Amino acid sequence: MNALIIFMVRLIIGLAFGILLIRLFRPEWGIYQGVITGIILVALAYSFSFFRKRKQ
Repeated sequence: MNALIIFMVRLIIGLAFGILLIRLFRPEWGIYQGVITGIILVALAYSFSFFRKRKQ
C-alpha cells in the first residue's frame, strides 16, 4: 500500500478511537482533548513501527 494511504487510515482510526476513549472515560472533557489523544495514538503507532523495523 501507498504510505499516504496507510497514514490516512491510521489517522482516521486513531482520531476515532481517541475521541471514543475520551468520551468514555472523561465525558466532561471536550472534543479537542479527544483529537489530541488520537494524534498521540497515531504517533505511538509510528514509533512502535519504527522500533520494530529497527530491531530486525
